[in-house]
Amino acid sequence: MIGGIGSMEIVVVLVIALILFGPNKLPELARSVGSAIGEFKIAQKAAEFDLSDIEKYSKEQNEKKKADAKALDNKIKAMAAEAGIDPEGKKPEELLVMISEKMKTESIAVEKNESESEKEMTVKRLSPEELADLNKTCTEKAGEKAQV
Repeated sequence: MIGGIGSMEIVVVLVIALILFGPNKLPELARSVGSAIGEFKIAQKAAEFDLSDIEKYSKEQNEKKKADAKALDNKIKAMAAEAGIDPEGKKPEELLVMISEKMKTESIAVEKNESESEKEMTVKRLSPEELADLNKTCTEKAGEKAQV
């Protein structure tokens, strides 16, 4: 017995196939069925290899994301230490909030006020928007000097 099919059943199926297709078409039919099964197995193996490649790529991307996140966390800790904030035991999100608050309270800029007779220097506290505009202006002027 082959997989629950007896030899008698196989003989009956072969006789019916011989009657339906004739003795000339039976070898051609067997070849086409065999090649179809071969192509199916090849396609199945190719799909399995593609899935393993996708899993490998996904693992590589996850590892890269973790490494990038760790590098970013280290940069945030370094910025906090540079700003005078103790980064130990704090999450990066907490450190960013603390750095932002410190920048808001301590951001100052020097403006030149020119009067008719003398030049005077004053200190002014800037909002984050004003600080961003000042930074943009400085960057543009540096770019203009570099072009000249």
